[in-house]
Amino acid sequence: MEHIAELGGIVTGFNVTEHRIDCMSGKNLIKFDKCSRNVICQKTVFEKEGLSRKLTADHEQIFIYDFCTLYAIDQNNYELIGKWQLGDDLSSDICGITVDRDTIYCSIRNGKMITVDRQSYQVKEFTVSESSMWSIKIYDPYLVCGTVEGKLLLLDKATLSIEKELVLGKKNIGSLYIDGETLYAAGHDGKLFKIRLGNFEIESCVKNVHKKMFVCAGIYKDMLITVSYPCSEIAFWNKETLEKKKVIHTPLKLSGCTHIEDEYMYISSRNILGIDRIKLSE
Repeated sequence: MEHIAELGGIVTGFNVTEHRIDCMSGKNLIKFDKCSRNVICQKTVFEKEGLSRKLTADHEQIFIYDFCTLYAIDQNNYELIGKWQLGDDLSSDICGITVDRDTIYCSIRNGKMITVDRQSYQVKEFTVSESSMWSIKIYDPYLVCGTVEGKLLLLDKATLSIEKELVLGKKNIGSLYIDGETLYAAGHDGKLFKIRLGNFEIESCVKNVHKKMFVCAGIYKDMLITVSYPCSEIAFWNKETLEKKKVIHTPLKLSGCTHIEDEYMYISSRNILGIDRIKLSE
């Protein structure tokens, strides 16, 4: 484990580009150079400290949701592009987010989806499910969503109507990762699923992946990487057979974020003041 960014606080979300890393910590967004590790941009964006904010990004903009508020921010200079209040209380807060070239998609508690057009900023609301959706991925021309009641939904992006659904269990499908035509899904019941997106059917399933909640972090060579922050475990699985290959034990806490690039995994967690980096080949 290598400490690559000492930011004096917990990083609750980050985005890795070719040369830089954008970090969300406390009230601030902080950009640092990957090679020199010098801070090159820092801006106070939020009025209060917060640990529950989530961040995603594309090559131009950063998107952050905080309770019921959605932010769109210029990735280069951290200027605020737009800010929207999408809900009012715990019955209407934002649960998940994903973006494509034209639209920001936000899942709202209790099964709604709100879209924001990235050109006109028009906001639309759709009722999708009876259950909250905490994990959303794009599989053009669809969205794939995991629900709290254990279902996997395939939604038409144009209408946000359900095209297909798959029952994976009875507990939250809290993490999804798409690799080509394959979807990996992590359930809060400790199960890991491999799903073929073409026919939307389960290919294989492994039980007791970690003793506590885990996420699908990404692909390294021919392996899927899962991370359980509560268990302080990083596990490697053959991405075809879901056979466990090895486990790395490293101190982590409660929750965090990851990004896999070449031989490395960038990782933040509640016990790390900044960002660490792990060489996956070791």
